Amino acid sequence: MDEHGKPYKVIKYAADITDQKRKNSDYEGQLEAISKAQAVIEFNLDGTIIHANDNFLAVTGYRLDEIKGQHHRMFVDQGYADSAEYKNFWSQLAQGHYDSGEYQRFGKNGQSVWIQASYNPIFDDTGKPFKVVKYATDITAQKEQAVTNLKNANIASALKIAQTNVMLADNNMTITYMNDQLVEALTARETELKEALPAFNVTSLIGTNVDVFHKNPDHQRSMISSLTKPFKTKIKAGEITFSLIASPWKNEAGERLGTVIEWEDITDELAQQEADKAISDANARVKQALDVVSNNAMIADNDFNIVYMNAAVKEMMTNAEADIRTDIPGFDASRLEGQNIDIFHKNPAHQRHMVKALEKQYKTEIKVGGRTFSLIANPIFNDANERIGTIVEWKDRTAEVFAEQEIDQIVEAAAMGDLSRRISVDGKDGFFLNLAEGLNKLLTIADSVISDTIRVFDALAHGNLTRKIDEDYQGAFDKLKQDANSTVDRLTDIITRIRDSASTVATGASEIAQGNADLSKRTESQASSLEETASSMEEMTSAVKQTGENSVHANDLASSAKQKAQSGGDVVSKAVDAMDEINHSSKKIADIIGVIDEIAFQTNLLALNAAVEAARAGEQGRGFAVVAGEVRNLAQRSAGAAKEIKDLIRDSVDKVDAGTALVNESGKTLNDIIQSVDRVSDMIQEISTAAREQSSGIDQVNAAVAQMDEMTQQNAALVEEASAAGEAMAEQAQSMMQMMEFFSVDANAVTTMGEMPAPAPAPVAPVASMSAAPAANSNGSLSFSDDDDEWAEF
Repeated sequence: MDEHGKPYKVIKYAADITDQKRKNSDYEGQLEAISKAQAVIEFNLDGTIIHANDNFLAVTGYRLDEIKGQHHRMFVDQGYADSAEYKNFWSQLAQGHYDSGEYQRFGKNGQSVWIQASYNPIFDDTGKPFKVVKYATDITAQKEQAVTNLKNANIASALKIAQTNVMLADNNMTITYMNDQLVEALTARETELKEALPAFNVTSLIGTNVDVFHKNPDHQRSMISSLTKPFKTKIKAGEITFSLIASPWKNEAGERLGTVIEWEDITDELAQQEADKAISDANARVKQALDVVSNNAMIADNDFNIVYMNAAVKEMMTNAEADIRTDIPGFDASRLEGQNIDIFHKNPAHQRHMVKALEKQYKTEIKVGGRTFSLIANPIFNDANERIGTIVEWKDRTAEVFAEQEIDQIVEAAAMGDLSRRISVDGKDGFFLNLAEGLNKLLTIADSVISDTIRVFDALAHGNLTRKIDEDYQGAFDKLKQDANSTVDRLTDIITRIRDSASTVATGASEIAQGNADLSKRTESQASSLEETASSMEEMTSAVKQTGENSVHANDLASSAKQKAQSGGDVVSKAVDAMDEINHSSKKIADIIGVIDEIAFQTNLLALNAAVEAARAGEQGRGFAVVAGEVRNLAQRSAGAAKEIKDLIRDSVDKVDAGTALVNESGKTLNDIIQSVDRVSDMIQEISTAAREQSSGIDQVNAAVAQMDEMTQQNAALVEEASAAGEAMAEQAQSMMQMMEFFSVDANAVTTMGEMPAPAPAPVAPVASMSAAPAANSNGSLSFSDDDDEWAEF
């Protein structure tokens, strides 16, 4: 290029590469020659396929487009591909390490291929590997031949030491080989075989024809020559029986080389089979019997493994499966056979020891999953008396135990007086269904009977005699019904009669009480009349007697009265003087009373002030106010008393003054009295004589009245007692009627009763004895008032 960037000339540089071209051509020739002779495949360093030649594709069966871009792992099995060894293999190649050897690889459709190969890392100009080329030769045929040779050698060695009796015959049926085991077996039976085959000789069998063993050689030859697969048959020579397995013997190419015949002396086995068959038949009969019996049977061997279960026990276990799983998770009734019986026990060692030592029948119960099982274990012995196992009879007693518990609970409840509970019939059949229904029926009837009886007696306890048992019962229950109803009927009759009797008694008691009341009134009236009569007679007697006595004394008194009247004048003079002194003392007393009245006034005033102060103090002064009020009342009473005394003193003074005047007049009157006394003395004498005659007649009347009064008092006492007895009888009859009202009886059985009798009148008070005469009361009082009294303001 010039300075303007335009080309202006061309320069050519050249190097001689003739030798290099020749070498490359040589390398390509070598590679082409190797590629024609060997299988070649190229990989990236990570194992990804880049290219493969036709030889490689032919060996593996793939097309190039099926493997290009895939990983080398497609030619190895998955286990090796995932191994650390395989990863290390490619790691070493990526680092430039060479590897060679015999490798088993897998072609299309998984066919096995053996190759002799080398893995060659290819390096670039810097000496770094950038790909791997594998050169391989197919050695599958050699490998298979080697395996075949090894197999043949192994077969020959195996036949030599095999326990199976083996004979080889060629296609002409000539015996070419017998292993030691067959020679030994035929030698052991040679004597017996000679009886059926007189020319038989074990040592000369090789090289002879197998026809020596057959009665019809042509048939056997035809059959063996056409064999394409193993054929099994039996031959019998005399008493000796052999089992034969004839197999065609071919090479790798499928060409028939001869026949391999496996011999087995089954004479003893057949005899044993016959014996075993007899035992088996017997066992089969036992098994079939066990299979169909309703008892749940299980058999275990000496290792306690379950070897047999009949249909009944299987069905039982299946039904209980869900419950048993609660204690034995994973329990499967369908897989019990072959398992160990330890699964049913919490302490297997104890159960094993117990069952192992079992020599006779043993019974027990176990609880699993809430179910109760009854077990009967019996040891099983063979003909040699050797223990060969155990047979266990199972019985699911869950329903029975539940029923027993139900019955126990029902019976216990019934014993405690609860007859309302019943046994559920769900899930029960047969005996337990009948038992449950029977007990329920019994409880229902008993409950009904007792409930009816309780109802009747409860009503009876509350006085209701109208209820009876109406249901129909049998036997003892009917007897109880009849007795209960009869009791109610008898009580109804008794109560009704008692009511009638009580009504009659009450009526009679009322009439008696009324009669007693009337009699009491009449007796009281008569007693009062007698009392008044007696009193009047007594007064009359007393008056007459007194008159007589007084008339006797009156004369004497009249004489002395005259004398006393004379001296009365002197006494009157002295009385006047005494009156003056009394008047003077009364005035002094009046002054003292005035002072007392003033003190009472001041006390009242102080009490009033105290009450005012107590009112001001409120609740705290209430007690003091009460005291002040009492003091005030006392002061008022003192003032009132002082006032009365003052008025009496005043009145006394006035009366003393008047008495003085009267005394003076008395002196004059005494003289007149003395004159009259003389005349009175004569009249008194006459009165005394008449009084004595009246007193004698009155005494006789008093005696009769006293006798009548005594009889009246006795009658009054008897009337009082009769009245009290009538009242008590009426009260008892009333009480009885009230008690009988507690009972309600059938209307048809009740006697209509009238009104209840009226209460008896109150007892009459005893008539007072006539000895207690009434006393007159003439007591009177005077009252004074003073309008000017200062107390009025209070």
